[in-house]
Amino acid sequence: MRKTILFYCLCLPMLYFSQVGIGTTNPQAVLHVDGAKDNAVTGAPTAAQEANDFVVTAAGNVGIGNASPQRSLDVDAKNQSLRIRNLIRQVPSSFDILTRDLATSDVVATSYSYTEAVTVAAGASATVTVPSTVNIATGLFIVKSTNGCARAMITTFVYNGLSLGYVSGVARDKIGNPTIAPIAPSANTSGTWSVVFPNVTNCADGGTGTQFDFTVMKATTDSYTITNNGNVSKTYQLTVSRL
Repeated sequence: MRKTILFYCLCLPMLYFSQVGIGTTNPQAVLHVDGAKDNAVTGAPTAAQEANDFVVTAAGNVGIGNASPQRSLDVDAKNQSLRIRNLIRQVPSSFDILTRDLATSDVVATSYSYTEAVTVAAGASATVTVPSTVNIATGLFIVKSTNGCARAMITTFVYNGLSLGYVSGVARDKIGNPTIAPIAPSANTSGTWSVVFPNVTNCADGGTGTQFDFTVMKATTDSYTITNNGNVSKTYQLTVSRL
């Protein structure tokens, strides 16, 4: 009987406060592990003391080196790197990177690039709209295509809002020749770039020296209209990438 009473007496504080302390008799959260067992018996731990603590709050927030986590996972890295082992390695066409806000230390997923392929018949046009969630207001815009001779064309632009600037273009050994058309006063678009690649080798798919020629412009800040000025259908891979 005495053992039963003692057991309930020991459990009552835990049931009353609904907090579990490991290495500490003064838990600050639902679960509080004091790794170094250096916390004071009363009051909140100091910054030095909580540096070795692990807590889980009633809201489900987890703190590592932080006894008052404000996010689902709130880690004080102590000015060191974080280590994650054995991550799967893959490079999808569109992916995010993690960035940290210098003011709040919040870590968020940030779009690094977005790629979409579109097939355009000779003399036709197509428009690709970058999803608003990608949110790359300034960056690189890259147009890529191949032909029946297994040769590739790569043309690069820089952009900022509706401004679109040509950087370079090459179709294997042929250098792109760019021109830009004036913007109509009533138009709310970028300038229209036409790029030609003179003397490209004819291929078995019927492509002639015009096969890689194209025109591109930004119809809006998030969309690109490309026109195939060649003589055969082309599949273009359009990529926006963060600078």
